[in-house]
Amino acid sequence: MQTANPLDALKIERGLLERQTAAGYVADSLRAAIQTGALSDGMELNQVALAEHFGISRVPIREALRALEGEGWITATPHRRAVVQAVSPARIQETFEIRALLETHLIEKVIARISDEQIAKLKKACDRMDQIADHQKWVAANADFHHELLESAGSPMALELAIQLSSQVERYLRLSGETVIRESEAGREHRDIVAAVAACDVEAARRLIRTHIEHTRGRVVDAISEEEKP
Repeated sequence: MQTANPLDALKIERGLLERQTAAGYVADSLRAAIQTGALSDGMELNQVALAEHFGISRVPIREALRALEGEGWITATPHRRAVVQAVSPARIQETFEIRALLETHLIEKVIARISDEQIAKLKKACDRMDQIADHQKWVAANADFHHELLESAGSPMALELAIQLSSQVERYLRLSGETVIRESEAGREHRDIVAAVAACDVEAARRLIRTHIEHTRGRVVDAISEEEKP
């Protein structure tokens, strides 16, 4: 019986491939596939197979893999193939801890810069999320909310790191599937954060966003730990 090729999950859009650098396109495609679970933990990423799949040389493949390794999506050792970074409770804990430190730092800058129009957009985003019944779509909308909340900080480097960490968190949420469902609770927390930002209450905003992240961390870590039990 022939098994499905995992690389089939990597979509190829020729027009986009022509507009982007080959390495950037491959990195984006692999990252998305790992994030959604199409490429599973521990899966080896063979440079020759990837080059054949995308119809390009191995040079941009190596560049893409180096970029993904730097972001924490894969691991690679000398003279060995790259593999998808396994999800572990310890890694999840650290990811959430760093994210909490970063977002509580950024939220203070957000309060100093955010406009009434942007606050109104965040409130509308909360309204839209309340209407989403599909877990996977809600996870994507949650990432968009945090991005929209933090982009007012005016710190592009910190925002880039926050997006990277949020992408890792989104992966954990997707992998946990229906075992991590706290949409209603998270929705209330989002509204409380927006209210604190609108009131220019830095202390409350920092406390609320940290609590929000810690609640999600606890749910995800518990779910992954349960899955790892024999």
